[in-house]
Amino acid sequence: MPGDLGIGGTHFLRVGPGLPTAFASPKRRIRTDVDPLRRRFPELGELSKARWIGAALGSPDPRPAVPGPTDVTVDGFATVDPAKLAAITSTGTWKEEHISCPVPDGLAADLGEPANWLHSELFDRSITWDHYTGSFYFDRRTSRVYFCTVNPKERAG
Repeated sequence: MPGDLGIGGTHFLRVGPGLPTAFASPKRRIRTDVDPLRRRFPELGELSKARWIGAALGSPDPRPAVPGPTDVTVDGFATVDPAKLAAITSTGTWKEEHISCPVPDGLAADLGEPANWLHSELFDRSITWDHYTGSFYFDRRTSRVYFCTVNPKERAG
C-alpha cells in the first residue's frame, strides 16, 4: 500500500549508465524500517540496516496533480543475510555493473564508494514478476542489496 512507503514529492534527473548519480529531492524522508521492504521483496529474505526512500513520481507537490493512481518509487539499500546472498548469486547469469539508476542524494553518501555490483536481469524479473519495474544490485563485500523500483507490489513471502 502506498501509504506505508511515506511517499512525497520528488524530482528526478536521468543520466546515462555509469557511476551512481545523486539527484536533488526536496522533503524526502530516509526510512530505516524493513517491514515494508520485506512485504515487497520476500525473495531477499531477512533484511537489516535498511536506508530507503519512498516517493511519488512527477511533481514536487506531494499531492497528485490529477486524481487517480500515482506512480511510486522505492529506492535504497539493505543488508541481506550472507548465506541468502550467496544462494541468490550462485545461480543464474550475473554481471558486475555499476548501479544504472539514479541514487537519491540522501542515500549516495551512505552507499559508499562506487563499486561493481552484481546484477541479473533474470533475477530482477523473478522479483518483479514483470508486474512493476525494478532493478536489484548485490555487493558481496558488504552483503548489501541496492534496489530501485517503480510501483513495487506488496505480497506475502
